[in-house]
Amino acid sequence: MAQKYFEGVAHANLYAKFRPSPPQKLGNQIISYLKKEYTGDLSLCLDVGCGNGQSSKIFSPYFQKVIATDASPAQVKVAKTMNHPPNINFLVSLAEELPVKDGSAQIVTASQACHWFDLATFFKETKRVLCPGGIVALSGYTFPKFLHPTKANDLQSAFNLLYHKRTGSFWGKGRELVDNEYSDITLPFKDLTREEFWTDPITTTMSEFVGYITTWSGFQNYCKVHGPNAGEEILEEFTSSCVKACENYEDNAQLLITRKYFLLMGRI
Repeated sequence: MAQKYFEGVAHANLYAKFRPSPPQKLGNQIISYLKKEYTGDLSLCLDVGCGNGQSSKIFSPYFQKVIATDASPAQVKVAKTMNHPPNINFLVSLAEELPVKDGSAQIVTASQACHWFDLATFFKETKRVLCPGGIVALSGYTFPKFLHPTKANDLQSAFNLLYHKRTGSFWGKGRELVDNEYSDITLPFKDLTREEFWTDPITTTMSEFVGYITTWSGFQNYCKVHGPNAGEEILEEFTSSCVKACENYEDNAQLLITRKYFLLMGRI
């Protein structure tokens, strides 16, 4: 059974504000893989577990229609208020019950989402909706890696304390699939491939980075158990450690990070 961790409107709004959008490079790699064998029209891409549409928009330029689905009504509600291209249609739908006709999609994709699915049922549905030559593309990204000439290890240690020690037991069981970069997922398709790349350096502020942490399901679950004040305390512990490591890291100070994207693809 699929796991649901992003249900409330408040959480969905945080998600919309602070979650990263995949680089266009990811979309380009997926389209390139599709076109190695598929030569027909690009009429439909299905983006499953879309959140607020962070990944949906990278497919919009290629397809006549992108159907972006999420199990959370709150995520879809927020997505519909955002400035997305008009050919993206957001729907509330489970990953295990895809709302399109048999053989109608050229791509079924999920970005930073499939680890919460019932994968056996999702793969069965994916095979149903893909057209001949269509592909499945499952992507995710690692936690950020800090880039600093002398203090990267100190910053990473503060982050690891927050993730492993403070929120570690509050994540759903699917999180370990992300930590293992989807290496434990076997696609029941042919012509399998795996690709990886690191993003160019990304500049963010401490306050933006803390905002990103608040989108974690592990952090949200921690707050549900211990209360919002306890959540604020572990965020303060993290920021204080960063400030101690780098004296000028105030709320508006800049951090330099990178993320690793990993991508599994297969063909029907």
